[in-house]
Amino acid sequence: MVEKGKMVKISYDGYVDGKLFDTTNEELAKKEGIYNPAMVYGPVAIFAGEGQVLPGLDEVILEMDVGEEREVVLPPEKAFGKRDPSKIKLVPLSEFKKRGIKPIKGLPITIDGMPGKIVSINSGRVLVDFNHELAGKEVKYRIKVEEVVEDKKDMIKEIVKMYVPRLDNVKVTVRNGTVSIELPEFAPFIPNIQTAKMAIANEILKRLEDVEKVKFIEVFERKKENKEENE
Repeated sequence: MVEKGKMVKISYDGYVDGKLFDTTNEELAKKEGIYNPAMVYGPVAIFAGEGQVLPGLDEVILEMDVGEEREVVLPPEKAFGKRDPSKIKLVPLSEFKKRGIKPIKGLPITIDGMPGKIVSINSGRVLVDFNHELAGKEVKYRIKVEEVVEDKKDMIKEIVKMYVPRLDNVKVTVRNGTVSIELPEFAPFIPNIQTAKMAIANEILKRLEDVEKVKFIEVFERKKENKEENE
């Protein structure tokens, strides 16, 4: 059985009303028409039982063994929550003008960090639903525990990926209580990279008791010049 707090890699497919809405499988996402090129597919690492997945999935993972696969049906309260009428709000049109957004029915928006969807527009007032779009729905998941991550360097690489999925397989060294993470040249251009670095460092210090420091190293290499271009 998977222990609470252990890092595990899981793969899953999530269905609502018989339709796939989330998956770690790239081929399946393409086949079902929900492929997102901005997503990084493949098994994802989580800390079991610590609220990094839906409550119902968290519960079932702690009952599973490595290599086991299950199908589970989650009621709304163990998935995306029940629909909350208080999360449907009237937002003045002026708020949208301030943000330079033209309100359109069905448009997904984020106001003060809260994602929502425009339900209707009527005489200068815009009705926005801040409920999760799957709130109130029963969801079905196929979930598999692929592996438990025990190796320290592998765990650090997965923590980096948790916060910045594009930083796949960075170079990591662990020496005398110091973790060094080598970042690729494009790293400074990743949005919110400084916040992500702080979160990564905090997570590593929380999880690995023998680590005292976390260092990020940015490496810039001389480009190999093409001789033909110079001739």
